[in-house]
Amino acid sequence: MKYIYIILFTTLCSIGMNAQNSDNTDRQDRKEEMRDRIKALSIAHITKELNLSSQEAEKFWPLYNKVKEEHHRLEKDKKRLMKKLESEFETMSESQALSYVDQMVALDQKIVATNLDYKHEEIIKVIGAKRFLKLKKAELDFRRKMIKEYRDRKRRN
Repeated sequence: MKYIYIILFTTLCSIGMNAQNSDNTDRQDRKEEMRDRIKALSIAHITKELNLSSQEAEKFWPLYNKVKEEHHRLEKDKKRLMKKLESEFETMSESQALSYVDQMVALDQKIVATNLDYKHEEIIKVIGAKRFLKLKKAELDFRRKMIKEYRDRKRRN
């Protein structure tokens, strides 16, 4: 009888863990889906605002996406470094802390360097200076629109 309880307990625990893993997977899928939707909305907004021809779009979007991906990668690296720092903070020496400071400053400098201004000359060659300014405004407007939408949804719920 004791073995039946052990087997039953083990089975229930594994079912619970599978359900939890499934929830985590579902949550990740929803996050990824939301990111994809926001990216699609951003592309549509920018394309509309810049009124890109098909030839311009062919040259512009790979360049734009490369800059954004690099920026995103660096932000992820910074988050990883922060998590590592948090876990080691209490036990680190002064020299280790100095090393973290150097890494953080270097990452921050790279992050600043990977905004659209970083590739402005290449982008201007494709879309022109006036539309580059429009691009900057379109990104800002889109961000404001998304924040407003988020706040409105939060209030409704």
